Amino acid sequence: MNRPDRVKKNKLVLIFVAAILTALPAYSASKKKNKDSVKIETQKRTFFYKIDSSVLKSVEDGSPEKLKTAMQTIRKRESEYEENEKVLIYVAAEIMKTLWPSEKVSWDVFPVSNANPYVGAIEMAEQGVFDKSTGNTDFLSTLLPALVLYKPASGVNVYDDCEDAARKALSINADSVMANYILACVLEKKNDFQNAQTYIEKAYLNAKSVSEISVAYARILRNSGNIARASEILSGISSDSSDIQVLKQNAFVAFESKDYNLAEQYVARVLQQNPNDLEFVLLRAKILVEKKDYIHAVSLLDVYARQDSTSIDYLILRARVQLDWSKNTTAATETIEKALQLYPSNFDALMLAARVSSVTDSPVAGKYADDLAAKVLEMDPDNQNALAYALQGLVQRENWQEAYAICKKLVANPYASSEIIEKYVQICIKLGKKNEAYETAKKRFDAKPDDEVLLQAYIMAYSQVGNRDVVIRYIDSLMSASSTKIKSFLYYMRSYLQYTDEAALADLRSSLISNPRNSDALFRLYEIYFSKKDYRKAQYYLRQVVAIKPNDSSVKKLNESLTKLIQ
Repeated sequence: MNRPDRVKKNKLVLIFVAAILTALPAYSASKKKNKDSVKIETQKRTFFYKIDSSVLKSVEDGSPEKLKTAMQTIRKRESEYEENEKVLIYVAAEIMKTLWPSEKVSWDVFPVSNANPYVGAIEMAEQGVFDKSTGNTDFLSTLLPALVLYKPASGVNVYDDCEDAARKALSINADSVMANYILACVLEKKNDFQNAQTYIEKAYLNAKSVSEISVAYARILRNSGNIARASEILSGISSDSSDIQVLKQNAFVAFESKDYNLAEQYVARVLQQNPNDLEFVLLRAKILVEKKDYIHAVSLLDVYARQDSTSIDYLILRARVQLDWSKNTTAATETIEKALQLYPSNFDALMLAARVSSVTDSPVAGKYADDLAAKVLEMDPDNQNALAYALQGLVQRENWQEAYAICKKLVANPYASSEIIEKYVQICIKLGKKNEAYETAKKRFDAKPDDEVLLQAYIMAYSQVGNRDVVIRYIDSLMSASSTKIKSFLYYMRSYLQYTDEAALADLRSSLISNPRNSDALFRLYEIYFSKKDYRKAQYYLRQVVAIKPNDSSVKKLNESLTKLIQ
């Protein structure tokens, strides 16, 4: 190729490159325009795309304050409203009425068609149905079906759908007060209080003035066991509030704080508004039982039973009254057995059944105290009361090795009662662990020398390891300064150290002079006369033990056997 041709070709290449460079900006602008066009078309697919985004965001937040702000911003003459604006106004009003009934709808609401997913979801919710046909195209169409959670016609079958809807809505707008509130409420209904607390706290921080949120937060905290924080949240609501939900939560918090007088005041205010509120009739009965006003408590229980005699709370309370006031262990056993038949895994029913069995030394629903307590301990391994009932059941059946293992766990608690220490000493003695019994008793008694129960435990242990004459002299040194109850115990313990039956019998008689109801001394007299085959005298003392401990089935069985022997 000659030089003129090469120059001509290069010129053509340069013209072509220049043309491309000139066209690039126009191409980019065209591409951007096409993208923007697609974006606009996408936006147009949403029902509320023409409405100001700040208004829509406020409705999505759903708090009373933001709803009112949105409605104030969108306000215009009725004739000027577009259909989608009327729908949004209707939606805002329904959110307010459903979630925040303590607030007023302060704006005009217009008739709207239900031929859209928003109104349709609200109408379905009224019927107790979770609407799954909304398409979930935006925040509101995703969340509005969950309003069914607050409708009387709904049931547990909607919980999972409502939780799913609230979580999806929060993925769109994580700060929405109503979405956080709805999710907290559904988790509360599913007894997931720990996670419910996370979401209700977020709703509360963004809308502290909303009483429904404060009440729900306090309720969730109370069910989580955080009574102090629940009380603090409720204190932010006016103490003069007549809102029945506020009064109810204040009553529950006061009751669980053991302020029974304050709880009774709140309960009275609830019953003034609604005398037929069975839940609060029963709560008042609970308060009266805690105040040991059993006569009035029984009257309320009778009123409650006319409407519902199978409620677990009613059955447990009735059994408690039968056990603690009437002392009718047969009736208490029957009542708690009914409770276990209806609610076999109920924590409180199992606890009371274990207690009844530990008191009576008899099975409840076919199980003894330690077996019943074991079921409680599966749910709450460190429950001190359950461990104590299990211990009592094992002691009654003389299962000393297992009793020792449980009692050792109880004694490890620095706040273990003196009665538990005494029981531990008795078990150690039964197992031949005399030095362990003595070391434990001495350590605790040295720390609390004025504790009469620990004194008794110490003397029991000391009498097992000390020189007999030295122990007798120590016991004698305590006699003059002791109360009649302790003096009776000292004579009883000294009877074991005497060298002759005559001396032991003399000590036991002295023990009964100091305390005629000392069942240990009476039972020891029964044992001595029974070993002498003087069965009538033995029965004389055993019957007194039965009179003092009418619920102890093991003593009753001994008396029945002795009666047959005498006959």
